[in-house]
Amino acid sequence: MKKGTITHRAGVVMSTLVALIMIADGLVGLLQPQVFASDMSSDGWGFATLFPIAVLALVSGVFYAVPRTGVLGAIMITGFVGGALSAHLRVTQVVILPEIINVALGVGAWGGLWLRDPRLRALLPLR
Repeated sequence: MKKGTITHRAGVVMSTLVALIMIADGLVGLLQPQVFASDMSSDGWGFATLFPIAVLALVSGVFYAVPRTGVLGAIMITGFVGGALSAHLRVTQVVILPEIINVALGVGAWGGLWLRDPRLRALLPLR
């Protein structure tokens, strides 16, 4: 799938959405931490943990958006959403919207990267 094909463009759109969501999440956590304060405390996290979590979200999104570091960004996003999923399930023990969003972000990160990067498709071919 060469650049400019529908599949490649779909991968770019998916990747852009994932990167923007992660970057926005990190920026909101850094610039307006009160937005997440109640959710953090209800999940059992102290307010002090918001800063490093926001930085991780921001850095993951930026790494994912840069083509040279896209795979590292996808790995970081996978870890980030896996940790968020684990934290939510520990508290709620049911699948609700945040869990669905976390799974969608993880799948979207790798799906977008797979669609736009021929090296990844060669490494992980669909058969």
